[in-house]
Amino acid sequence: MRSFTVTMNPSRDVTLEAVCFDLPSPDEQPTPLEHPRPAIVICPGGGYQMLSQREADPVAAAYLAYGFNAFILRYSIRKHARGLNPAIDAARAVRWVRAHADELGVDQGRVAILGFSAGGHVAAQLATHWQDEALIAAERSEYAGLRFLGVQANEGLMEHSSRPDALVAAYALLGACPSLDDLPELPLTHMDLYDDVSPDCPPSFVWITAEDEMVPPAQSARFAAALEAQGVPVEHHEYPHGVHGLSTVTPVANADRSDLPEEAQAWLPRSAAWLRETWGR
Repeated sequence: MRSFTVTMNPSRDVTLEAVCFDLPSPDEQPTPLEHPRPAIVICPGGGYQMLSQREADPVAAAYLAYGFNAFILRYSIRKHARGLNPAIDAARAVRWVRAHADELGVDQGRVAILGFSAGGHVAAQLATHWQDEALIAAERSEYAGLRFLGVQANEGLMEHSSRPDALVAAYALLGACPSLDDLPELPLTHMDLYDDVSPDCPPSFVWITAEDEMVPPAQSARFAAALEAQGVPVEHHEYPHGVHGLSTVTPVANADRSDLPEEAQAWLPRSAAWLRETWGR
């Protein structure tokens, strides 16, 4: 197992933490392990004010158990969460994983992005806008500035696609939300994402609970309907019970909660299976 952190933009504290299986041993060929592996970029939630630990490490560990290499993106928050910054961070993460696929043991055609709550907005913003000229131009400008400052992590990234091969949106913020009205940093450039869905969006797995008190469940339903209308494969689940911020819906991510909703516990194993079904391997 390998774990390391790459600094992507030090001025905004943007990092990408990789948690990956070791490459196949030359002493054991053919390898009994899957190679190359699918990858998942994880965007924790936190209302663009913090990054939730419960939606970071436990999630990476859970997907590792399903054979994924995991990458935790700590994207721009607070005063840095302006305009296209979080979307740039997400695009850069996907490009970086593809650029380093061989050394990471990643299948370049199986790179998903997962986001929780505000992190779901980051992930869905990339899924709906990855091909936008404004985003691509902003990426080029930022990478050039970072190169001038001596940051090497962004070198050569524009040669690789930022389009995720799948989106997993977990109780994602997909439109305007009263709980964020008082944050001076918002709105972002793209807040409501329903009208931004196009046939170019990747296949998507969308879930939320009917009792979510922070993000209206109707947002997930509306986003899923928009994807379906555009012919994009989508699987949508609205589980009956559970508060906002359940993460993996397991005790390891919910030490402060004693009663975890049984139905919602199905989302993570189902999403892992759905990803493999969608990709055919």
